[in-house]
Amino acid sequence: MFVADSKQMKEIDKRAVSTYGIPSIILMENAAMSVFKYIKECGAKKVLVVCGTGNNGGDGFAIARLLYVNGYDVSVYCFGNLNKISMDAKVNFEILKNLYINIKSDLKEFEYEIKCCDAVVDAIFGTGFKGEISGDYYKAIKCINESGKYVISVDIPSGIESDTGKASNICIKAGTTVTFGCLKYGHLLNEGRCYSGRVYVENISIPLSCVHDEGIKSRTNYGDYPLCLIKGREIDTNKSDYGRIFIIGGNVNMSGAVSLCAKASLRTGSGLVSCVIPKSIVERVGILVPEATYVLCDERDGCIDIKKEQLDNIIKSADVIAFGIGIGRANHIIELLEYIIKNSTKPIVIDADGLNALCKDKDILKNAKSKIVITPHPGEMSRLTGFTTKYINENRVKVASDFSREYNCVTLLKGSSTVVAYKDEIYINTTGNPGMATGGSGDVLTGIIASFIGQGYDEYEACILGSYIHGLAGDDAYDDYGYGFTSLDMIDYIGKNLKM
Repeated sequence: MFVADSKQMKEIDKRAVSTYGIPSIILMENAAMSVFKYIKECGAKKVLVVCGTGNNGGDGFAIARLLYVNGYDVSVYCFGNLNKISMDAKVNFEILKNLYINIKSDLKEFEYEIKCCDAVVDAIFGTGFKGEISGDYYKAIKCINESGKYVISVDIPSGIESDTGKASNICIKAGTTVTFGCLKYGHLLNEGRCYSGRVYVENISIPLSCVHDEGIKSRTNYGDYPLCLIKGREIDTNKSDYGRIFIIGGNVNMSGAVSLCAKASLRTGSGLVSCVIPKSIVERVGILVPEATYVLCDERDGCIDIKKEQLDNIIKSADVIAFGIGIGRANHIIELLEYIIKNSTKPIVIDADGLNALCKDKDILKNAKSKIVITPHPGEMSRLTGFTTKYINENRVKVASDFSREYNCVTLLKGSSTVVAYKDEIYINTTGNPGMATGGSGDVLTGIIASFIGQGYDEYEACILGSYIHGLAGDDAYDDYGYGFTSLDMIDYIGKNLKM
C-alpha cells in the first residue's frame, strides 16, 4: 500500500479529474458511499455528522444525505462560516437544505444530542489541516472525545497533520478512519498512529495510474504486502541454498544477545549459522543454540578480539555478516568493524554496540564495498546523527531517509512505527505492540534480517520483511502471554508467519 503526503494526494486527485475527466463531485460521492458502508457495519441508528467548510465537510454533507435517505436518524453540525463552504461541498450542502435537513451550529444543542447518538462522523478538517484549533470546533472536538461515542473519521482524524501525524492542541480520537486512494503519513506516525484507530483504505474510482504517475516511493504493510515478497522453496534443495550467516558479537556479560540473534536467524530459515564469539561464553551460547557452529576467539579489554586470519576466513565464507550484537564497547571494536567494511563484498548488518563503534567514524560507510544495513533505535540514531531523540521520533522518515542517502546504507529506524529507508524508498511498518519493549527484541530482529539477506533477498526487502515478521511474532506472543512475553517467546512465532 502506497503512503502519500498531502501534496501528492492533491496531485493524484487533480490527475483523476484532468486526465480521466472524472468530476471531483463523483470522487466526493464515492468517498461518502465508502464511509456509509462502515457506518452500516457498526450498527449505529442515530448518527451525528460534524462537518467543516472544506471538501472534508463536503464528504460529511454527502454522508449525512446517504444516512437520511436510507432511514437513519441523522443530525448535521457545522461550526464554521457557512459562506466559506467550498464548491463541491456547497453542492452537497444545498442538497441537504433541499431535503429540509437543518445544518445546526448551536454548541449546547450539540452537547445534548451527542449524549443520545450511537456514532459520530468526523468530517471537520481533512488532510490539508495545520495549526491549532480554537472556538466552537475546539469545544466540539473536546465534547466528542469526552462522550465515549464511537467515532468514524473521514480521511484523517481532525487535528492530525497529514504529513507528520503530529497532533494539534486537540484532535479527534477515532475508532475507525476511512481514507481514500492511499494511506497518509499521518495514519502511521506520531500521535496519528494512535488516534486514527483502525484505518481502511477505499478506492473511490481514482485510476491506479494516477498514483503510479505521481512516483510515490513510500509504502506500508496492508493486505498481502509485504508477505507477498516471501519466496517459495524448491523440493530439491539443501542447507547451502539458504545462506551462511556469521554473527559477530557477545561478551561475558551479554552472551544471550548472540543466542537470540542466532536462534531467530535459524527460525527464519537460514541454512547455516555461525556464531563468532569469545571462548569464555561458548558453553552458554552453545547450550541455547545447538544447531549453530562456532568460531571461538580471544578477548581483549573484556571484549572479543578476532585474529586477522579468522576475519579473512569469515569474510571469504559469509553470505552475510551481522556485527555488534552484545559485543561491548572496547576501543578496538571499531578497528574490527573498519576491517570488515573495507574488505567484505558481502552484506553487513550493524546493530547495538556495532552502531556505538560506528559513531566514532561513520564515514567508513561511504567507502564500503558491500551493502550495509544499520538497525538503530532512536537513542543509537541520536548518537549517530547528533539529533535529539525527540526530534528523531517526530521526524522519523526524514531522519532515516537523509542518513540512508548520505551514507549509502539501508537504514532501519526502530520504534512503534519502524521506518526502513534506502535512498528515496521508504517503508513504514505497523506490526508489533508495546510488549516488544523488552531486552533482546532488537537482537531477534537482527537475526531475522540477516537470515533473509543470507537467503538471497535484497537488503531493503529483507528489512521490510524482517520488521514485518518481527512485529507479527510479537503480536502472536502477546496473544498468548500478554505484555509478559520475552524475546525468546517471540522467536517461537517467527516460522508460523513464513508459510507459503
